[in-house]
Amino acid sequence: MSTRAPRICAFALLAGIAGGSFVLAQSTSATSSDARDLNGLWQGPYTPDLARAYGKDLPLTPLGLERWKAVDTARDPTGVCLPVGPARAIQSPMPFQIVQTKDIATLLFEYQHTFRMIYLDGRKPPEDIAEYPEWMGFSTGRWDGDSLLVDTVAIDARTWLDTAGHEHSDKLRLTERFRKTADDNIEWTVTFNDPMFFTQPWSLTRALRRLKPGDRVMSYSCEENNRDIPHLIRKDAARP
Repeated sequence: MSTRAPRICAFALLAGIAGGSFVLAQSTSATSSDARDLNGLWQGPYTPDLARAYGKDLPLTPLGLERWKAVDTARDPTGVCLPVGPARAIQSPMPFQIVQTKDIATLLFEYQHTFRMIYLDGRKPPEDIAEYPEWMGFSTGRWDGDSLLVDTVAIDARTWLDTAGHEHSDKLRLTERFRKTADDNIEWTVTFNDPMFFTQPWSLTRALRRLKPGDRVMSYSCEENNRDIPHLIRKDAARP
């Protein structure tokens, strides 16, 4: 729960005074003064399989379908400690801290103890960014009213989009909307656009919640001698 003081709903306050009583009503939505303040420790629902969250088969191209049928979860790049991409990190079962200033928002993930930077200062991606893809891609953001719109390109194609093994190409472009619906809630919508793997852009919306005071990003260590690798389910055992 937030430690901020309750807000007073003016209509309820006036109605209470008129009726001879004094009633405090706490607003459930973020006000304009703090709707752009995303600082805090957040966590969303774990999304191991994007198709299940989407509610139907993903719009895969022939290449995307071929790669999906051949995926081997024992080859999950995180199994050998390679970093996750930006969308998978947010949908992991671990929290992340947003540290925001006027010019940049930094997401500090417990998962793999890695980070992501969203530039808010109006810069554009470097002209040669496609030649130097990054694990978290290159993210730029701007405010549209009380929503933060984020555009991410140059995401390393070795990352997976989820634990199930949905892949992408180096043409993947993510667009995200972070909209604070209450002091302790963010509505996060992500759109996946990759003409190599998907026939059309498609989107998901997830609810991020603020964790209680005292919670924190904890230590996470992934080593090359990961002992969990033998326990990963191989393709022939995962599904027919």
